[in-house]
Amino acid sequence: MRPGHFSSQLAGLAFLAGAAFGGRAAAVEVGVDAIEQALASATPGTVLEIPGGVYSNLELELEGHGTADAPIVVRAHAPGTVVFSGKSGIELKGAYVVLEGLWFRDGEAPEKTVIDLDGDHLRLTNTVISDFNPVDPESREDKWVALRGQFHQVDHCTFRNKTSKSVTLTVWRKPGEPDHDVIEYNHFHTRPRGAEGNGYETIRIGTSEESDSDSLTSVRHNLFEACDGEMEAVSVKAGRCVIEGNTFKKCAGTLSLRHGNGSRVTGNLFAGMNKKATGGLRVYGANHLVTGNLFIGLTGRGEAALAIQSGQETPKKSGYQPVENLLVEGNLFAANQGPAVKLDVEFGNDRRTVLPRAVVVRKNTFSATDLQGLISGGERVGLELTMDRNQVFAGNQIPKDITSKFPPPLTKADVGADWYRDQLP
Repeated sequence: MRPGHFSSQLAGLAFLAGAAFGGRAAAVEVGVDAIEQALASATPGTVLEIPGGVYSNLELELEGHGTADAPIVVRAHAPGTVVFSGKSGIELKGAYVVLEGLWFRDGEAPEKTVIDLDGDHLRLTNTVISDFNPVDPESREDKWVALRGQFHQVDHCTFRNKTSKSVTLTVWRKPGEPDHDVIEYNHFHTRPRGAEGNGYETIRIGTSEESDSDSLTSVRHNLFEACDGEMEAVSVKAGRCVIEGNTFKKCAGTLSLRHGNGSRVTGNLFAGMNKKATGGLRVYGANHLVTGNLFIGLTGRGEAALAIQSGQETPKKSGYQPVENLLVEGNLFAANQGPAVKLDVEFGNDRRTVLPRAVVVRKNTFSATDLQGLISGGERVGLELTMDRNQVFAGNQIPKDITSKFPPPLTKADVGADWYRDQLP
């Protein structure tokens, strides 16, 4: 063992049926100085437990292969008692491996990433990364979590106060291959605005280069709170993603379907609470569904609560794909500043001369103190828009039988690492 570096063999994943994040199975305690050998000899079904302590300046390189029926779990002796500080990080490779109950604090990523999952069916759960930043947060880029491969799961984790450059959690994609990742029941708490304006997303799925293929990644039941890093709090740059049941609370940013086609945005709450620069959803691309979302108290980041973008005739991969075949159904827009829906965002800028086509706005509920301008851009010649059975209420007086159909906002009691919740405001 060398200070600052461990190379380990790992196997297992309590990925299915809550095997890790449920009952705590009998475990073998392994000191961090012996974990390399213990993991190398571990068999599927083994549970390895790291004793509590503060471990500084460690870079763990773990690899192993469990099975779906007999995953191996690597966990803290008690959740939150294993603390990684200084320049520390974990690279986890292999299949069916779970990492549980760790805490990264009082330090920074050793290089580019704090936790890197690379393989298939790897899971990160009940773990916290908090205030894990360089002294000069703009001095270099680092990501807190990176997913490479397929069928990974990040759940019941808390990510708090990332101030350094770059994305909090990113899905790196292989060209043409689906990812099938699941990001759920996490708490993304406080991401201050970045200094340079771009590259400070809380979640990013893919990049422009791979955006013409489907990711099949799900982001569901997460709480995003004060995620103010840039315009895009969540940036989807891939096809057929599901963004479902999340709460965006006081985020000075938007959920952006930036590239890719065929995604579904359903059952989310965008609650600006009248905070400056809070936004809702921006849409580019084709064949998206926007259903059952609640947009309330937003102050116009992105030009509207729902900002439907103008596109380019021949966009590059990093360009602006036209909106086509978009269904906006069963959403509620209330007490927002500016338009609820804008249909011609950025028309005429950056060669963006293609208006949305085949847009259906159906069975939505709109309310505001000023009903003028709720829908903006609908008068444009060439816009293909169908308005069908929408209803409008003045003065933000919406009947309870409508509002009761939407689920309540997520709170810290619903998401994140349970052992850390009392440390949150």
